[in-house]
This record gives sequence, structure tokens and C-alpha cells, in this order.
Amino acid sequence: MTYTTMSYEDIKKELSNKDIQIEDIAKAKRVSNSHVANVARGAVQSFVIAEAICLALNKKRTEVFGNKYLTKPKRGPKDRTQRRNQIIEAIQAGQPVPDPSMNP
Repeated sequence: MTYTTMSYEDIKKELSNKDIQIEDIAKAKRVSNSHVANVARGAVQSFVIAEAICLALNKKRTEVFGNKYLTKPKRGPKDRTQRRNQIIEAIQAGQPVPDPSMNP
């Protein structure tokens, strides 16, 4: 399925029609005005800011950004349990800590 993307000018125009400014979204999300503008332009990606822009426009992400944010990126703390246990076991056994495996 192909989605269309709103231009930065269209996003600004629709926000203006709703009496919403880029600065309002930036304050709400505690980021800089330029960060919100850059996400709206498509210069940088931020799921959180894109979602805020969509909420302000009362539109779906696909209506504003096309397929750019179809899925939320998998990000967050890495589970280090296995590596931590490997380090602890090696040190407690008086052995050198093995290099990390590149396979998760």
C-alpha cells in the first residue's frame, strides 16, 4: 500500500488553521522548536514528535508522514542479563572475561 506524505508547508498550514504552532508542540514535548520543525520537514526521524504532530492535526501517522512511521522503532534498554552473568562468572572463576558475542 502506498501512502502520501504531507509537505512541511501543508503541515504548518493545517496547524495554523487549528491555531497551533510548532512552538506549542515543542513546549508540550520539551524539545526545541527546530527539532519539531525538522521532524515535520522529514529531515530527522522521531516517532514521539511525529506522533505529537499527528495528535495536533488529529490525523493518522500515515496521513501525515506516509509509511515513514508505520511501526514504532524497537529501541530501549538492552537486556544485559546474559552478558552480565558471563562477566560475573568469569571474574568469580578467576578467568579472563570473554569477548562479547555479536549474536544477541
